[in-house]
Amino acid sequence: MTISMSSSTRCHALVDALQAEFGGILADRILEAEAADFLWDARVSERYLGQHFGDQFDVEEVSLELSRVLVLSHLGGRWQIGVCLVDGDGAVVDLLWKRPFGSRAEAEMAFAQGR
Repeated sequence: MTISMSSSTRCHALVDALQAEFGGILADRILEAEAADFLWDARVSERYLGQHFGDQFDVEEVSLELSRVLVLSHLGGRWQIGVCLVDGDGAVVDLLWKRPFGSRAEAEMAFAQGR
């Protein structure tokens, strides 16, 4: 599934603003601390991998049913893929893993292979 470019464009603008305000090193730390949200918001493609059967997250005593979603993202000039846990409303809950790539072609190949 391809995602609209408006969310990706907003993420690029946010990265640029963070770098202008705080400098490259601190901006990178902010991006890493909020990696799940940024990776999810900057996605250009996603693929449903199935329901998540691991540890469930409890929010206000309600157990969430989560899905695993593979995403291809472009953020801060970097191509990445990762697996996010997403709730039923389409909001990212956690990031299981992410992997950076040197080019879009490498990232797309890994995304196609699911790794």
